[in-house]
Amino acid sequence: MDPIADRVMEDIKSLGLGEYAEELDEKGYTVLPPDIACPDGLKDRLLDACLAVAENRNGKRPDLNADQAYSPRHADQFEGALGAASGDSPIGDMMQSLVIEGEVFEEALMNPVLLALSTYLTGYSSVLLTMACFIKGPNKTELPLHCDAMGPSPLSSISTECNLTYALTDYTREKGCLAVVPGSHKLCRQPRGEERLVAKNPSAIAVECPAGSLICWHGNTWHGAYNRRSGGLRVSLVIDFVRKHIRTAEHLTEYVPEDVLLRNSARFAVITHQAMAPTVPDQRKSEQNMARAKRVLSAYNQELGVDLQKFEWSPYA
Repeated sequence: MDPIADRVMEDIKSLGLGEYAEELDEKGYTVLPPDIACPDGLKDRLLDACLAVAENRNGKRPDLNADQAYSPRHADQFEGALGAASGDSPIGDMMQSLVIEGEVFEEALMNPVLLALSTYLTGYSSVLLTMACFIKGPNKTELPLHCDAMGPSPLSSISTECNLTYALTDYTREKGCLAVVPGSHKLCRQPRGEERLVAKNPSAIAVECPAGSLICWHGNTWHGAYNRRSGGLRVSLVIDFVRKHIRTAEHLTEYVPEDVLLRNSARFAVITHQAMAPTVPDQRKSEQNMARAKRVLSAYNQELGVDLQKFEWSPYA
């Protein structure tokens, strides 16, 4: 018996996510429709916030209807990457560390349906690998197929990472949507050779969905993206969770403001690395990190009503 698994399934059932969890098991990905994924105008608020961050970081607000490639400053690092010709980018722009950019990003992170699916895949103790906005305009290069889970083959069949992406604009093949290979998570390895090429992999399909949808996939699922043939911009907010033993792409331990922590739950603190205790050359600082981590974990266990450390054998803990 696994009481943590029972609790996860209770969350899934209470939120009406049973069919989506089953699809995750079978296909390695699922799509929540806007009415489930983005209640109370969340999609519009997230899109506006992402465009505001882009304006603040890059000096100009993106034009959603622009009929040209989108490559603001700092985005040139992706030009010519992953097989793209010089001057072209398979990615566009990527803005990370958004969780401290405003309350709407905190809301997106703590969305109950998002947390239920992330817990189903990576457990209650999982942490934020990154929260990033991708903005892509017309381009020529597809993003090659890959899986997010890292390591030598075979990869663990138990998901060590999961991606939850808010599609903030419509996702279609013409507009450069996500590509996935259904069932590829069961292979437990990275794609090789021509398997990586979206156009040459006969099993790759387009994940088309309206703005406001939430796409979730297993860390082993092969995915990439089609090039954007139409004008305008594709905007998405990616929230990536990993199990707590995996090194994160963002370092949030000392950077989440106290007022942000105070207005959120203990789980928010765990997700944003406050229960991590990195050892640093400063012994006093290391002791402070450990004391903080203990406080946060204690508060989280109390919030959950269970001591997760006693169930670390469970894939859902």
